[in-house]
Order: sequence, then structure tokens, then C-alpha cells
Amino acid sequence: MEEKRVSVVTPKTGGKPENIHSFNLKKALEETKEKHNEPRERQSVKTDDNRVKAQSEFSLADVSGALETFLATLGEEDKAAKIALLSHAPKVEGFVITIEVDNDFLLTRVMDLHPALLSFLMKKLNNGYITLNVQIYVEKNNGEEKKRLFTSKDKFEHFVTINPAVGELKALFGLEIE
Repeated sequence: MEEKRVSVVTPKTGGKPENIHSFNLKKALEETKEKHNEPRERQSVKTDDNRVKAQSEFSLADVSGALETFLATLGEEDKAAKIALLSHAPKVEGFVITIEVDNDFLLTRVMDLHPALLSFLMKKLNNGYITLNVQIYVEKNNGEEKKRLFTSKDKFEHFVTINPAVGELKALFGLEIE
């Protein structure tokens, strides 16, 4: 099948035939120019400035309350992050909030939530100058390596150092440690 083209003779073209498809294109271009030249006030889109500019003071209790509120907004899929945020109390020093987690896995889970958590804390505590640090919890043990209790004998000896009566009961009843 052959495509038929329609030509129109107009006074603008000086009697030369002009393709009718070009009229549609010219119309579309003119409409686009008109829309583009409309005042920007009609086309303006409102942008909200969500930044918190206040510098309100806050306490540890305020931070703890805000964290509990944030945890309530988390879904069931963020269970690990909930555990991480609840396991240790946050530390507050000026406008710096430090959250400690137990291991690298929990650190990555909390760091995934870091932007949302920081934004939430800024809004809730009305302070745009908050710094949120997340780090792994380090137990203070005065430079000594903490002894791990793996075997039943190790656990029993540990209990005997805490309460010598446990050793006496073992001897009294003739018990053996497996």
C-alpha cells in the first residue's frame, strides 16, 4: 500500500505546495512556546523547607523518648535495628548523640536507618544541629581480657568464686560436673 501525502498551497509559501503534516508540527511548536512563556507563578511548585533551624536543648530522657517513638514507627522487618537501638542507653554530650551497638551486623542495620533516624531526632527534639554517632559497644574491663566460660567445669568454678556455698553443696551431695 502506498502512503498518500496531501499538499496544500498557501499564500505564505508563495504558491509552493506544503505538506499538511508540517502544519500539525508548527501548531504543536507554537502551543509549546505559549505554554513555556506563561508566567512562572501559575506553574510554580511549592517546595517545603524541612530543615530544622532551631537549637533547642535536650536531655537523655528526651532522646530516649524520641528513640522509643522512632522504634514504634519501624516495621517488623527492622527487628534487628530495634534490638540494636534498645540494647544500650544512648549517650548525650551537648548536641552529639552516641548510640552503641553490640556487633558489626547491628552496626550496618542501624547505619541503614541513620538518615531517617537523624531527621526524626532533629524534628522531635527541635534541634537542627544534632550529630548522631553509631559505634560498636566496647566493654570497659581495665585492659584485662575477659575470660569466656565454655565448659561446665569453667562455669562451676566461676560460680564457686562468686558464692563458695555452691562448692560446699557439690561436696555435700557428691555431685560431679560433666
